[in-house]
Amino acid sequence: MTENQRLKIVRKFLNRTQVDFASSIGLTQAGYSDIERGKNNVSGKIKILLKREHDVNISWLETGDGEMFLPMSEKQKTEEQAEIYKLKLEIERLEKENNRLISENNQLRKTSDPRN
Repeated sequence: MTENQRLKIVRKFLNRTQVDFASSIGLTQAGYSDIERGKNNVSGKIKILLKREHDVNISWLETGDGEMFLPMSEKQKTEEQAEIYKLKLEIERLEKENNRLISENNQLRKTSDPRN
């Protein structure tokens, strides 16, 4: 398997279109398509961008050895955990707000019901 083919695997694994993925590494869809099809090679610049933007393991891209993506650094793990915590708090806030609005709606229905 070539690195061009492995690049396509990365894109598909990330569930990205050619347009979207190409844009993320500074290419047009046509230029990116030429790389996937093997018409052009994956340049050093593209490899640097793949590593920076998508944490692609360049060794895997070139040889197929190892993991497709680089492991997360401790900083990335900590940042991700902090983001998850913030999202959980936001979910809790939204659930409370939703419950409050449901309660208000039920109260309004009761007061506007002519049978009461």
